[in-house]
Amino acid sequence: MRYVRETGAKTIHYLYDFGDSWDHVIKLEKWFENTTTEGLPFLLEAAGRCPPEDVGGAPGYAEYLAAISDPAHPEHGHMRLWGPERFDPNVVDRKALEAAVNALSDTRKPRRRATRTK
Repeated sequence: MRYVRETGAKTIHYLYDFGDSWDHVIKLEKWFENTTTEGLPFLLEAAGRCPPEDVGGAPGYAEYLAAISDPAHPEHGHMRLWGPERFDPNVVDRKALEAAVNALSDTRKPRRRATRTK
């Protein structure tokens, strides 16, 4: 958040996994000055499931989805074995996502300084 405040940025581009090139665009829609930072970040909404690791970026993910959804696809069997069992791109595991975001929240909270005893 400091970066946003210092630069006045309204859009941030975030590149995840240089090999697969997942390019994320984060847009700041509104800033609330009268709130505390305790508990931030937090999950507002989620749509879809994360693709399997090392799927090959957006083009590889599109091919993976095509292969697992079509039993006649030449890579169907291989992709079914390679990826998670019963992969549904529309299923969101909200509890797992909230746990991951809450873990980030815990690392962002100011830590109490240990008092030294003499």
